[in-house]
Parts: sequence; structure tokens; C-alpha cells
Amino acid sequence: MSQLRITQFILMTCIISIGMGQFIVFAVLAPLIRSVGLQEVHGGLILSFSSVIYALSSGVWGRVSSVSGRRRVILVGLIGYCLGTLLFSAVFFAGLQLWMQGTLLFLSLCLARMLQSVLMGATAPAATAYMADITTPEQRVKGMGLLGSAHSLGTILGPAVAAPLILLHLLAPLLAASAMTLLTALVVWKALPGLPSSNRANVHIGREILNTVKSYFDSRYADILLIGVLMFMSYAMSQQTVGYLVQDRLQISPQETATIVAHAFIFSAVFALIGQFAVVAKLRLASNTLLLIGLPLMLVGYLVLLQLQMERDALIAFSFIGFGFGLAMPGFSASASLSVSAEEQGAVAGVIAGAPALGFILGPTFGAMLYEFDEMAPYGASAVLNGLLALAVLRRQISHRNSPTH
Repeated sequence: MSQLRITQFILMTCIISIGMGQFIVFAVLAPLIRSVGLQEVHGGLILSFSSVIYALSSGVWGRVSSVSGRRRVILVGLIGYCLGTLLFSAVFFAGLQLWMQGTLLFLSLCLARMLQSVLMGATAPAATAYMADITTPEQRVKGMGLLGSAHSLGTILGPAVAAPLILLHLLAPLLAASAMTLLTALVVWKALPGLPSSNRANVHIGREILNTVKSYFDSRYADILLIGVLMFMSYAMSQQTVGYLVQDRLQISPQETATIVAHAFIFSAVFALIGQFAVVAKLRLASNTLLLIGLPLMLVGYLVLLQLQMERDALIAFSFIGFGFGLAMPGFSASASLSVSAEEQGAVAGVIAGAPALGFILGPTFGAMLYEFDEMAPYGASAVLNGLLALAVLRRQISHRNSPTH
């Protein structure tokens, strides 16, 4: 195996580890929230607050990786994720033991998750920028597709690990996620080659935060960034409320709910991998084309959730959502990456990594509020939004074709 393939494999392992951890949290959060006496909107707010921090920190870490080195920043993110997950689990344990309740518990969970987000935001942008560094523009879509596939594999392994561990304790999957990221950090430390930094200037955090905020409004990729953020927002609205929907529709226990949600996420990730390996890697479609196929497929999944009556419906819905997401995500990442020069890949990688977080700022809370209003509202809203996004991508593609520079 060539050094390039080994390096790409290690980068994929980093994304797998983070994906596992995130989807373990998503699988158990809804039943945990109800088990400690909090409401649906509290779960949404916890994710929303932490997503604000993640969106800001990922942009900063992307720029820092250009100065301090990709490998070092990847390690910061992995170790930070490990420690942050332990803290998040400890606060939930205190809630389950009734040592903390109500507002104190909610604020403690928010703080723990936000502290975790400051550091875990380092891994994805640094790994994305590293992949951009070692691929040519012609290889960029495939390289980003590999990272997308790694994320999908992580979302398979995460729920797959969570499903049996949930039977031991609701917090057991979170502890497993912490252990996995620590092991991945050891692999990176031992085996990932360092790359020369593209910029040796000092990093001023305040200035970098300001630059990060400005980078989200860069006219070269502002349109595709908005499409990506809204895609993640619609995804978050459905993903973060499906646990409540399953429990309420099927009238089952928190453990049974978490198991069904884990199975649905596994189906989602399997079909995302199929899309990435069978379509993205093999057909070499343009980035806009991937979005035009992926967004309508996700829309179909949201429509299926509107009719959920049994576990099978959740599995079918997330199969469509996963397949569509598996195409749309690398399409979005490649579109943004190709819009800037090689010297700016660290900065745009932070923006790419921050897009899901921006979508998760409003998505979980908005979805929870819609769910409390009407249990079908989040899925109807997600379907409509994805339809509008597909039209926006089509307009963008037509505009680029008619542009004198294309």
C-alpha cells in the first residue's frame, strides 16, 4: 500500500471516530433527555448552543492547522473529544442519580457539551485540509468523497456499537465513544506523517474568530455554503426529533426507542456508503449534479417519516435520507473546496466543517419546537426546505453555465 493510501486511510479513521461519537450521541440523546426529566426543547438547545461553538471553533482550527500543522490540530480534536465526552457522560450520570435536576442539570449539560465542542471542532477541518493538501484539483471530489464515506462508516459503527451497549446502560455507548477517539489519537500520533505548514505567522485567536465569521460570507462560496447549511438544518430537524416520534408513535421504553433509532441510523449510513462508493467514487459526477440527485432523495425520506407507524417506516425513511446525504455531502464539500486556491484550503475546510454545526444551531431547537406544536411539522418542513434547495442548486448550475468564466 502506498504512503498516500495509508495517509488517506488514517484521515478516514479520524473522521470515522468522530462520526461514531456523534451518532452515538444522537442515538441516545432523546431517551436520555426524557430519563433525566428534561423536555424535548432542552435537548435541541443543548445541541444548538454547542453547534454555535463548533461553527466558530472549526473555522479557527482550520486556520490554525495552516500554521501549527494539520497533524497537531487533528490530535487536539481527538483528545478533546475523548475528554469532553467523559464530562458530558458524567453530568448525565449525575442527572440519572438525581444529584442534579432541572435548570442546574440543563445548564451543566450545555456547558459540558460546549466545552467539548471547542476542542472537537479541530479534527474535521484539519483532516479535510490535509486531504486537500495531498490531492490534486482533479482528485478533490474523490478525496472529499473518501472523507464522506468515512463519516458514513462512522455513523454505521456508532449506532451498531450503541445498540447492544444500550442494554447495559444508556451511558455505556458514550463511554465507548470516548475510548474509540482515544485509540484513534494514538494511531494519529504514531503513524500520520506531518506536513510542512503553509504559513508560520503567529495566530491571534480574536483575529482568527473575526476572520472565521468573515469567511462564512465570502462571495466565492457563500451561495453553496447557504445551501449546505440549510441542508444540514433540515437534516437536524428530522434526526433530532425522530427519537421522540418513535417513542410517542410506538409507545415504547427509552431503551427500545434508542435501539430503533440506532437501527435507523445504521440503515442511513449504509445507504450513504452505497451512494458514495457506487455513485461518487465510480461515476465521477460534477459536484452540482451530486446535490441535484441527493437533495430530492432526502426529501423522499422526510415524506416517509410523515407516515411513520412502525419500525420499518423509520428504516425506509432513513435509507432514503442516507443515500441522498451520501451524494449531497461530497457535492457540497467539493463545490466549496474548488472555489478557492490551494493556499486557502485550511480556511475553507473550516467553513466546510462548520456548515453542519451552523445547520445544527437552529435545526434541533426549531425541530423540537415544531414537534411540540405538531409531531409531523419537522418532517413536512424538512421536505419543503429540501425541495427549495434542489431548485436553488439547479439555478446555480444554470448560472455557472451561462457565466463568461465557465
